[in-house]
Amino acid sequence: MIKESGHENWAFPLLIPREYLMKEAEHIEGFAPEVAWVTRAGGNMEELEEPLAVRPTSETIIGPLIKRYIQSHRDLPKLTNQWNSVVRWEMRSRLFLRSREFWWQEGHTFHASAREAMDEVALILGYYRSIAEDWLAIPVLTGKKSPAETFPGAVYTLTLEGLMRDSLALQTGTSHYFGQNFARAYDISFSNRENERELCYSTSWGISTRLVGALVMAHGDDSGIIVPPKVAPIQVVVVPIFRDDEGRAKVERFIESWAPELKAAGIRHRVDWRDERPGDKYAHWELKGVPLRLNVGGRDADAGQVEMVDRLTRQKASVPVSGIGARLRTELDTFQKKLFERAQKFQRDNTFELETLGEVVAHFRERGGFVWAHWCGESDDEARIKTEAGGVTIRTVDESTSGKCLVCGKPAKYRVSLAKAY
Repeated sequence: MIKESGHENWAFPLLIPREYLMKEAEHIEGFAPEVAWVTRAGGNMEELEEPLAVRPTSETIIGPLIKRYIQSHRDLPKLTNQWNSVVRWEMRSRLFLRSREFWWQEGHTFHASAREAMDEVALILGYYRSIAEDWLAIPVLTGKKSPAETFPGAVYTLTLEGLMRDSLALQTGTSHYFGQNFARAYDISFSNRENERELCYSTSWGISTRLVGALVMAHGDDSGIIVPPKVAPIQVVVVPIFRDDEGRAKVERFIESWAPELKAAGIRHRVDWRDERPGDKYAHWELKGVPLRLNVGGRDADAGQVEMVDRLTRQKASVPVSGIGARLRTELDTFQKKLFERAQKFQRDNTFELETLGEVVAHFRERGGFVWAHWCGESDDEARIKTEAGGVTIRTVDESTSGKCLVCGKPAKYRVSLAKAY
């Protein structure tokens, strides 16, 4: 998606001079507690003249460098993307969710007009929603962040919010509109069509390995994870069942007679010939979350069929090997759809409409999920929600034409989703 929309892969340095980081005051203020600094280097551990920040995000290193590539409106838009790790010194790290080092893609774009930059922000959010829903089978809410939750230095932030099976929300991707804030800090300007100097409008956006955590928590069960077929490294595992060398040879010949059809159908599969009991193999692949398992024994070979087991429902079915590639392709598509529908139902069953802060406080004492309510837009009222409801925050903000603020009772400007979140 990123490549097809004209973005180029770039690579920017890991270490950022303190001078660069300090230029955008609001940005560094938001990241200051999480920045890791390199102050000594070399064999003698000499003190550096200027400390270097280990990249928490790349706006402050891209700004001073990208300006060299932008002179005229003809150079715009400049659409960059990079795949890299970043470091944020989290006080309490959680694997995949808030680890001190994590991997992501971060896009940074520069435009000649505000409208074009805002369209970019919306375009990327649409890509992220497609990845979450169409590929990972995780339904999400989309909308703006409140000012208190907006990315440091951004004019506004668009977000994706998923609901995990423990009823906590998880921010799964963000897309930020900076206006001219970063361009002003780093003097990223261009000659417009009237040959006048003008500051660029910029964006940034990213998704990370947090999506791995989202996949685990949105679909997992007591037996392990469940991986959506579209992203599963192994979509189908074949477990041979036999007692002796003769039985193995018979089952192996049978599997070899139809396994090429799986490859021709584009199905990512593996035959598990490990010297383990079948039950141990079943548990192993359930833990790994492989969508479909084919059990194949001597009787199956005689009957020209396999036993198919669905990881989501645990249902078993006898499947003829004639046309097995097309059959399994259909089964995988159905699996993907059912997984998404299950997650959608869970979200619906755990989404509520409430009117007052008292109702919100009482609700989150007993359960989680998403709560929709109205908000006047005042920061003091937003702070009261978080304080009185035990860490509940505004996850998305939509415009509203009716309703009263859940906190103060004044006419509301916004309809907001509330949740406790990771």
